[in-house]
Amino acid sequence: REDCGNRGSTLLVPWDQEELEFLNESLQKPTRHFWIGLSVPVAGTGWTRENGSDLDQDRFQLDLGERPGACGTLKGNEIHPQNCDTRLQWICHRESAEI
Repeated sequence: REDCGNRGSTLLVPWDQEELEFLNESLQKPTRHFWIGLSVPVAGTGWTRENGSDLDQDRFQLDLGERPGACGTLKGNEIHPQNCDTRLQWICHRESAEI
């Protein structure tokens, strides 16, 4: 999160299943996990975006799982819960700018 912030961006939060599939193709079907901007801060709350809003799970065709204290990772075209102190690479996202 800090590295993305230093780059004027935030951790990526996929918008829907199509974006997950686009990322999977763009990353050439990776076999490793990447940190993204999702977490399950408290049991029963579901996935939460980095900005505190809830993730609309209806936009995804997969079981996201809910494990309290877990952070979200992207692997292939799926989101997986992971222990938040696991060492992984990450994906930053920045809004496009008009030229």
